[in-house]
Amino acid sequence: MPLITLRVRTQVGTWRLKDVSPNETIRQLRQRIEKEHKTILVETPISLDPSGERPLDETDTVCRLGLSNGDFLHCQVDETKSGSVHEATRSGKLITKDGNIVAQEYTSQSKQKGFREGMMALGDIKRHWTLDDYLRLDENFVYKLKRQDESVCKKVSLDTAALQDFQQYMWNFNFRRMRVGYLYGSFLPHNEVRVECIYEPPQITTDTSFELLEDPQESRVEVLSSLLNLQRVGWIFVHPPREEGFFMSAAECIFAAELQCEAAGGVEDTCFVTVKVTITPENTVTVEGFQMSKQCMEMVAEGVLELTPHLGACAVNKTFTCIVEGKESREVDTSFFLTVVPISQHESEQLVNTFPRANREGILQTREDLKKQINKVGKGWSLVDLLADFHLLLFLCDFLDLSHDLPALCRAITEREELEGGRERERERGSARTGGLDEGYQLLIRSLAGVD
Repeated sequence: MPLITLRVRTQVGTWRLKDVSPNETIRQLRQRIEKEHKTILVETPISLDPSGERPLDETDTVCRLGLSNGDFLHCQVDETKSGSVHEATRSGKLITKDGNIVAQEYTSQSKQKGFREGMMALGDIKRHWTLDDYLRLDENFVYKLKRQDESVCKKVSLDTAALQDFQQYMWNFNFRRMRVGYLYGSFLPHNEVRVECIYEPPQITTDTSFELLEDPQESRVEVLSSLLNLQRVGWIFVHPPREEGFFMSAAECIFAAELQCEAAGGVEDTCFVTVKVTITPENTVTVEGFQMSKQCMEMVAEGVLELTPHLGACAVNKTFTCIVEGKESREVDTSFFLTVVPISQHESEQLVNTFPRANREGILQTREDLKKQINKVGKGWSLVDLLADFHLLLFLCDFLDLSHDLPALCRAITEREELEGGRERERERGSARTGGLDEGYQLLIRSLAGVD
């Protein structure tokens, strides 16, 4: 495997770790960070996320972890020990108002002597500099903002039943709180996206914010979507009415850009889409599609954009400079990063969306719900058609084996067009045929549902 470059984000700046070998361990990377940047890291594990919820084992290698070029590692600099490792702080002294002489912290020094705030002084980077050297280095931290004229994704089509169910649930709260879901479907030719279902992970929301919780079903969702030939193609969020001109918050903008980077495997073109749902003062539901610009993806990947109390804007990290319409700005309106994606709707030919959703307040998935769905067999539906419900299949994961039983069910679902001569013809005949589903699974599912 070729050598790669990893990015290291700390509270004092973002650094690049170049020429990383696939065989290097996390412990070796820690040692390199401390040596190359003349610092000492705190003892907490290096993590894949800023909150430290995805810590890395120091014996794992880059290859084993699947790290790729441009990926982020998150760690904390021990600023209490920085005076012994930073040249700048060895001589850094401060005379206070009462006449005491104290050593300055590295962060205080870097504000005065650092190349940029949170960065080392030029002399600590290398001894001799030319003007061209300096300008080339400085260019890496300056972003001249420009709007992206067109989105990469040319259209997103959502299953009508899935979208209506998502909206209907929010009417229970009069659209006075946020809600987030992941869109599963397919990337189509001509840069279009087709959404077949929505999965809502565990979350805590308010009228202005959302927090996604650890999802015990995450691996099931990914395996199940793969078995159905689906993949995550976007995300959807709903929010209460906002003031005119306020489209997305900094948190929403940054989250969308992170998801796009993840889908693209870096700062690359992707059709991964963001769908925003809200209501007007007249209680009319509006649904809009967006993508974040490629420049936004790059800025989020580099740690340029941060949260700010000001609605509809992103703060600029102090290490960086943003030029907006010819002027330096410490905040950027999120509308600069938005590109519009046209939206349409369709009735899914792959899935039905009638089974109760997981992770909703006051809603439980029960065997009675399974019985209700199975009882439709022969009333214009085949058993396989009724099992072709993402949320029902996810419920069945509690009872069936994910590595053996679910693949058999999903295979019958994905192949039913060929096996049954098309779903529409089966509906017209009102057939109760079960296609390629083994009789043993039919009996097992009927038994779970309490249907004779």
